[in-house]
Amino acid sequence: MSQTKEHTRRTVFISVRTKLLAIFTLLFLLAFSGVFLWFYNFATELAMQNLRHDLLATAMTAASAIDGDEFVRLYESGQMDDATYTAIAESLREVKRTNPKAAGIYTYLQVPGEEEQVRFVVSAALPPGVEPSARDVALSQERLSGCQIPPASRPEMGEPYGIADGLSPTMLNGIQEAGVETEILPDQWGEWLSGYAPITNAAGESVGAVGVDMCAADVIQLQENIRRTILPVLVVTLLLLAGLVFAVARGITQPIIHLTRAADRIGQGDYNQDLSTLHAGRLRDEVATLAEVFEIMVAMVRGREEKLKEQVARLQIIIDEAKRQKQVADITESDFFYDLQQKARTLRSRKREGEEPQS
Repeated sequence: MSQTKEHTRRTVFISVRTKLLAIFTLLFLLAFSGVFLWFYNFATELAMQNLRHDLLATAMTAASAIDGDEFVRLYESGQMDDATYTAIAESLREVKRTNPKAAGIYTYLQVPGEEEQVRFVVSAALPPGVEPSARDVALSQERLSGCQIPPASRPEMGEPYGIADGLSPTMLNGIQEAGVETEILPDQWGEWLSGYAPITNAAGESVGAVGVDMCAADVIQLQENIRRTILPVLVVTLLLLAGLVFAVARGITQPIIHLTRAADRIGQGDYNQDLSTLHAGRLRDEVATLAEVFEIMVAMVRGREEKLKEQVARLQIIIDEAKRQKQVADITESDFFYDLQQKARTLRSRKREGEEPQS
């Protein structure tokens, strides 16, 4: 039972310095983590907003350059790479030349009765037999921002594209109103963010849409740069601040440690402890006040102990005298001592009368 109580009473000593270091390091870590996450999200969102605006403007510019009536006639009766197809494709490539990030530009529409799919019509890819311009050659040879769609990669006119292929609600709704996807989607050619804008006919009716796949590698690269540059800086700063906190905590707790050690020695009876260094400076704090109070307390305890020792010494003398008197009383009050006194009186009486004592 006693061992159990002793076990439950065991405590773990954690110094004030360690507590200060742990608390402030944790606070700095939480603060830096919050700053990093805020900056990371803020920079990413700002880059995404710029990309969305650029993407939406590109899609709307490409859509505004297309005659909606010609676009419908092309799908209904035209042939791939005929004059109308080539004109629309060249218009899309011109937009692509002005914005190299828009690596993929295409048009599509929805056929009545096909609620869950669309059909591609014209792509900005170079049609067979068309000689690329110098700008097209430069773009085909350059991996812009980590994204590049092969120049000859294009869907067939009328090729279906459904939900199983990756058709999103935003893309489907792009026939009615301009919009941008909310997430970056990767594929074998890079990281992409897609936007859409409707194509209208002469009556202002939406007849199809332009889709633009814009390279989002810059956003991904920005996130990687933040992680690669900001995180090490925060870690180094955290370590430096932890070292600073340790130094400050050491300066704060060193007088307390000195005072604690002095108290331990005083508790063992060594009152000759110099605490003047703790309150000798001009700048005073609670520790200096405590040291002065401690010195006064030590002086009073020392005086009381010396006085107590004197009282104990006097009490010891009194006790010894009382013991001696008791021992004398024990002797004088005994029958043997009484007989000796009687015999002594008899001897003194006979001696006065001049009689010889009888043996």
